[in-house]
Amino acid sequence: MGRKKSNELILEEADLERSLIKIIRQRQLQFLGHICRHKGLEHLAITGKIEGKRSGGRQRITFIENLKSWAIGKGSNNNSIRLTQNRYEWRNMIANVCSRQGT
Repeated sequence: MGRKKSNELILEEADLERSLIKIIRQRQLQFLGHICRHKGLEHLAITGKIEGKRSGGRQRITFIENLKSWAIGKGSNNNSIRLTQNRYEWRNMIANVCSRQGT
């Protein structure tokens, strides 16, 4: 009779660890590239180029600022919006940023 193995045991045997945060960040970066290549309402909302007054007080961290701070901390450069226009460069950047150790 076969003995069931837990996911943790399989990961230990394969010398791997779970990387949920890396997967989430990778998908967020892929979504950002998709939105930035297709100019629409979503692009305006994410890049923060909507006209109007800002509310008082400390401003919230935007989606792009959050991703930039995470990616720059991993060795990426600051011109991410321009990089999204070239799909192949963007994919390479995502792969390099998300493959590094640490979160």
